[in-house]
Amino acid sequence: MSALKEAITWSGPAVVILFTIGRVEPRLEKGEFDISGTCPDEVGLYEMTSEPRERQATVQEYDLTFEDDRLDDPDFPGYLRECLRKAAAHAEGIAWLTFEGAFHFDHLFTDDIADQIYGYCVSGDEPVVAWDREIMTSDRWKREIREVRSVLDRVFPA
Repeated sequence: MSALKEAITWSGPAVVILFTIGRVEPRLEKGEFDISGTCPDEVGLYEMTSEPRERQATVQEYDLTFEDDRLDDPDFPGYLRECLRKAAAHAEGIAWLTFEGAFHFDHLFTDDIADQIYGYCVSGDEPVVAWDREIMTSDRWKREIREVRSVLDRVFPA
């Protein structure tokens, strides 16, 4: 089992956690994650606390649950990229994939949690998925995550 798959399945079934921060409050519905014939077995929808309200933004969490073996599909990272694209566009902001326990608003897209983020998309840009633990721990990945933070601070200033 890969380190990434192990991290996603640590508490049982494979749960891909997708967050959005944006201007739009209505959430995507479960069926909207049905992309090219792939869809999660379950979708949990959660609005995060009002912590980012000073930034005039809404944070949503989507827990996408899959059977573990679906993570081995070579097309799965492409599916995640399309989920990120759709979620970022819907939120009119930023979407990202992260492990459970990696959310704290002050630390979003900073070096200390860069290796906990395995995908991101800024609305209007191409989504990026790092389906490899080695990439997620690289200096290049940290730089990319810092660039997302600079977009966050520019588009949603404190």
